[in-house]
Amino acid sequence: MKIAIACMLAVLAASAGAETPLTLADLADPSATPIVLGEGYGFCEGPAADGAGNVYFSDGRNDRIHLWRPGRPVEVFVDDSLDANGMMFNSRGELVVCEGAAYRIVAIDVHTKTRRVLVGGGPQREYNEPNDLTIDRQDGLYFTDPNYRHRKQEAIRKEDVYYVAPDGRVTTVSTVCKKPNGILLTPDNKVLYVADNADKCIYRYDVLGPGRLTNECRWAELPGGPDGMTLDEHGNLYVACGGAGIHVLAPSGRAIGTLLPGTYASNVVFGGPDFRMLLITSRDKFLGLPMKVRGVRPLAPPP
Repeated sequence: MKIAIACMLAVLAASAGAETPLTLADLADPSATPIVLGEGYGFCEGPAADGAGNVYFSDGRNDRIHLWRPGRPVEVFVDDSLDANGMMFNSRGELVVCEGAAYRIVAIDVHTKTRRVLVGGGPQREYNEPNDLTIDRQDGLYFTDPNYRHRKQEAIRKEDVYYVAPDGRVTTVSTVCKKPNGILLTPDNKVLYVADNADKCIYRYDVLGPGRLTNECRWAELPGGPDGMTLDEHGNLYVACGGAGIHVLAPSGRAIGTLLPGTYASNVVFGGPDFRMLLITSRDKFLGLPMKVRGVRPLAPPP
């Protein structure tokens, strides 16, 4: 009953704003097809845009992170990131990376490529397989810790969601998911979305402050297992749903529709010089879809 009430209040709050009832045609040209920007990877994931709209993406099977700059071929950024998955830039301009096979999260200086460990990675394994993350304005981060057994490792704890404060303290913030995967904060840091890949749904939370969540709400049901997510300038949520394409939800939870239903999508982010390109990781390919809307900009300022 409490979850149902929280969901109802969340929808009412979102609907009380000036949400414009957009359609898929308002977001992208219906005739547009994705551009292949790179291919030949093991399995692409974790696209993250920097302040200039360049996009980094991971290839966990080959322990690599790649870099796409508009108008240039994709290049290898590093080739020693152990099963890199979800990534995002913090306000310092560091690339923060979930390294699943190292059971840790690191921040990489993109100029020197040096790493500093933010959580995990100690002599005693602490987590299952850090998968995805989202960063708040204080440079604290929320991360999901499922176990996909990418390196055949057994789970050592329940698959939950955690918050890492800037001083390194870790707290458990969500335990409801069967297999938490994608996770994303709104730019105002007031709402947190968590994707449950196993249960094909999105949970929504109101954020009271760093690491403090309330009003847990099973917010949306999806046609496929949700993975990575991103937001556009109108607050619409784009959810990569594997073989079911990219499902788009309005801030109220209204289903707008599915982009590229015949295209496999593991994760998505907006990038390019004006943030009007939707970048998609799709198994062995890295794709770009021109959009009519802009995506939210990262915390990192333009270099």
